[in-house]
Amino acid sequence: MKRIAHLGMYFAALLGMILATVLVIREGAGDIFGILLTAGWSLFWLVPFHLLPIGLDVISWRRLLRDEPRAGFPFLLWVAGVRESVNGLLPVARVGGELVGVGLLSRRGIAGDVAGASIVVEVTLTLVSQFLFTLAGIAILVHYVHDQALIADTLVGLLITLPAILAFIMLQHHWGLFQLLERVIRAILGRHSPWAGSGAMVRLDEAVRHIYRQRATLGIALFWQQAGLFMGAVEVWFTFHLLHHPISPAMAVMLESLGQALRSATFIMPAGLGVQEGGFLLFGAAAGISPEVALAYSLARRFRELAFGIPFLLAWQGVEGHNLHRRWRAKGEGRDALPGRGKS
Repeated sequence: MKRIAHLGMYFAALLGMILATVLVIREGAGDIFGILLTAGWSLFWLVPFHLLPIGLDVISWRRLLRDEPRAGFPFLLWVAGVRESVNGLLPVARVGGELVGVGLLSRRGIAGDVAGASIVVEVTLTLVSQFLFTLAGIAILVHYVHDQALIADTLVGLLITLPAILAFIMLQHHWGLFQLLERVIRAILGRHSPWAGSGAMVRLDEAVRHIYRQRATLGIALFWQQAGLFMGAVEVWFTFHLLHHPISPAMAVMLESLGQALRSATFIMPAGLGVQEGGFLLFGAAAGISPEVALAYSLARRFRELAFGIPFLLAWQGVEGHNLHRRWRAKGEGRDALPGRGKS
């Protein structure tokens, strides 16, 4: 089953790459890369600039972990970079980064239930923030664009997600999301369930509820999440400026909010391949942006994702390799310490 899922993800990635390539060729690869060449080396400014929206998200996450002195801002910034890079560059359906984040927090000495709860609530706040951010994008779409069919489709798509978000919150806050998940797994695996009798899911649900009881903390965290999303729109505006095709701040908010919503809705597509390009073509055309400029922007964003994400992935692998080596070494020293295994 796991192998089939992996094959499905790789097939989706290949399909997305083909779609993105076809779009670039169809709209004129020469013109698109000409726009990128005009920007030249200045596109490297997108890499450090991206730390601004991530940093605001980290302030939000840090608020949820305010009782953990080991979860300092620099460390959480690194973990957030790893999470985004794993979700954005690897075929993990945009959930692998969260699992990696829990592992890195736990290795830092933070209790597993606290680490898991902080990420679950942080992801939930992200969903709420993105919903509000998308509403802002739709309001701009309604004001500037007269394509009623596009507006209606976008609004319907957003409203469909609202019951899912509310159900996700209710499951966490009132019904115990992880205990429910444990019961489902136990029904499938029986006694072979990895959490059977451990109480881990009960502790995790209680840690989630503990955060939800802190209303002021949630409000402040949501504010910083929203600020991070709008800073992402500033990044969009900055990118078009570097491409020498400036757009208004309102258009940047529209492109970022609707692009984020589309990519989240198609999370099964690794890195949003093909989806991102098609979305920017669609919404860019509605905003009066030519297909060549829209695809040039999409490729500039791809460049930033790679230039920003690969160093984080390498650093994460370096840490994992170091920890693995240390465990092997400790295991070897333990065997040598057994009676009759010492040096003669």
